[in-house]
Amino acid sequence: MRHGTAYVLLCTFVSVVAVSSPCPPGFVEHKKSCYWFSKIKANFAEARSYCQYFGSHLARVTSRDEDDFVRGHATIHGKAATYWLGATDLNVEGTWLWEGQQAMDYSNWSTGQPDNYGGGEHCLDIKQSYGNYLWNDAPCTSHAANFICEKGVKA
Repeated sequence: MRHGTAYVLLCTFVSVVAVSSPCPPGFVEHKKSCYWFSKIKANFAEARSYCQYFGSHLARVTSRDEDDFVRGHATIHGKAATYWLGATDLNVEGTWLWEGQQAMDYSNWSTGQPDNYGGGEHCLDIKQSYGNYLWNDAPCTSHAANFICEKGVKA
C-alpha cells in the first residue's frame, strides 16, 4: 500500500508542477521570458514563422544577463552550431533593430562582426565557433540555422 500512496503523491506533484509552470511545454523560463531552443533548422523568415506559430518571436537579447542565459543554455543543452536571434539591418545597413523595430541597446558581436561579408548579411545569428555563441551577421535566406523563440511568461 505504501507504493500506491507514493505513486499518487508523485503524480499529484508532477501535475502541480506542470500546471504551475509559467512557460509552455518545451520552453525554458528565465526571469520574465520563456525560451524555446529549436532542434530544427530554417532560414530567418521560416524561423520567424515558426516562432509566430508558437505565439512567440525570435529572441531579443537585450542585456548581459539575458545573453549569459541564452549562451549558457545553448552551450549546455542546445548544442547547435548556430541559432537565429530576432534582429536585422534590412531597413538601413548597419542599423540593427529587433523585430518590431525595437532599437538594439545591447550587443555582443564577435570580433570583426558585423561585417556584411559579400554585401548580403542582414540577419543576426549566434555561432558556437565564434567565441561560444557570440553574435554574427549572416545571410537571411541562403543560410539555415537552428533558432531561439521567446515569449513573456504567463501572468
